[in-house]
Amino acid sequence: MHGCSRLVVGAALAAGVTVGCAGTAVAGPLGAVAGSAQLLVRGATDLGPAPARTRAITLVLAPGHASGLASFLASPDHPSLSAAQSTARFGPTAATVAAVTGWASSAGLHVDSVSPDRELVHVSGSSSTLGAALGVRFDRFERSAGSTFVSSVGTARLPGAIAGQATAILGLSDLSRITPAKLYRSAGGLGSTTSYGPQDLWSLYGAPAGETGAGQQVSVIGSGDLSSVRTDLSTFESHFGLPSVRFNEIDLGPASSDTSEAGEYDLDTQYATGMAPGVSQVNVYDAASLADADTVTAVDRWVTDGLSDQASFSAGECELLAQLDGFVPALDAVLATAAAQGKSLFVSSGDSGSQCPVLLGFNGLPVGAPGVEYPASSPSAIGVGGTSIVSATPLLGLSLLFGGGPTELGWYAGGGGTSLFEATPSWQQGAGGSFLGIRRGVPDVSLDADPNSGYDVVISGVLSTGIGGTSASAPAWQGIWARAQAAHGGTLGFAGPVIYGTEPASAFRDIVLGTNTLFPATTGWDYVTGRGVPDISAFVSGA
Repeated sequence: MHGCSRLVVGAALAAGVTVGCAGTAVAGPLGAVAGSAQLLVRGATDLGPAPARTRAITLVLAPGHASGLASFLASPDHPSLSAAQSTARFGPTAATVAAVTGWASSAGLHVDSVSPDRELVHVSGSSSTLGAALGVRFDRFERSAGSTFVSSVGTARLPGAIAGQATAILGLSDLSRITPAKLYRSAGGLGSTTSYGPQDLWSLYGAPAGETGAGQQVSVIGSGDLSSVRTDLSTFESHFGLPSVRFNEIDLGPASSDTSEAGEYDLDTQYATGMAPGVSQVNVYDAASLADADTVTAVDRWVTDGLSDQASFSAGECELLAQLDGFVPALDAVLATAAAQGKSLFVSSGDSGSQCPVLLGFNGLPVGAPGVEYPASSPSAIGVGGTSIVSATPLLGLSLLFGGGPTELGWYAGGGGTSLFEATPSWQQGAGGSFLGIRRGVPDVSLDADPNSGYDVVISGVLSTGIGGTSASAPAWQGIWARAQAAHGGTLGFAGPVIYGTEPASAFRDIVLGTNTLFPATTGWDYVTGRGVPDISAFVSGA
């Protein structure tokens, strides 16, 4: 899962580019922001101007008080702000939004919407009008395999005053999209071939009987036709004797007929709720697509809706590409707001071990693996790695090593490593173990993810066994967090400082065996399993 496109980024800046404003050059300084560079596929052929159609972009605006927000988040004891409070203290100002929307209108563009927190401004226009406004053109390209895509040519520019208020531009290329998770199915082989249902996982990880997430809601970020996901959740609940949880679908785009990823969202919804059977509702944010702009919009909607303080997202892309196409600064801005409000996004760390799925190129030069995936590497998200359960009980002579729990190893395919771009968040700086402390380390925590010790999931009405991937461990961890939130009246705030600062060592079982290629599991924190897997009862009480 979590594949990345084979991209070469053409990042040379075009000197002297002007910004067209309704066909007239705009005087004054011009600026480029993240996401404005041209993205190209190696060996692609430029077929000339793209067919005329309406294109949409999203301008992500910078916080009104960026240094204040950074200081606020760095304090381990900061309160959780309401949405209104965080917008008032740290959000982009109304004057900034007015300047951006005024520029868009004067350039002949349509302002489609502004998000409630003023962080996202969605604008659209014809390819020619949008290109003129940004000083680029939109061409159609053909890959060597025959498929085509549309991307901007040149480096997009905004008037200087506006560029200084923008964090990123999203939507200039069809290539700028996150890769949805891929369901992994057991193929037998080494290790256990057992498949587990929710009650099995409660037992394996010591879940308390009395703290089940009552009073909490959980949320999942998805895309496509989710009609079968709703019915599959009901079938799953009936099969395992679980309470019925309300299914609340929030549609963020036109109706879709795409069911290709429905199985992934089955897994997400069934284990976000299955690990916290007392939650009252699962909110599924159905993004218009998994393009970067639509993904950021969906996550921002979860933040501004205020329905739940936890969500999970089983998708990712190579961090290098995410940085170059503007996705990292854009989503980081939204997730920083979420953290200020005490909201936690649990993200799968990937299933390619310590490597990115493909080699990338920057200006034609290979950089490639090793690499981590984003948004698991965001300092305002919780990256969730994977383990393999070899035996449901400690093997002979290894009970001390495995702390009385299952015989569990770091999963060889679980994503992990050091970020190239993200600084170490304050709450991770004392992680210990094998943490190098250079930059953000991934993952933070782990749970079973090996399909050979996989999950039971209802897909298209049928119970499937041996389903794995960190796309399983991420929603399961969301459910575990919902249990802890319920036990403490929903007052825990963002999960990062709790996982690293409040929770004692006894809340985790340290995984000390296994590797994800470059990194070994070690005593204490490591780049394979983070702090390890939870003893859920101890974790809930320790929070």
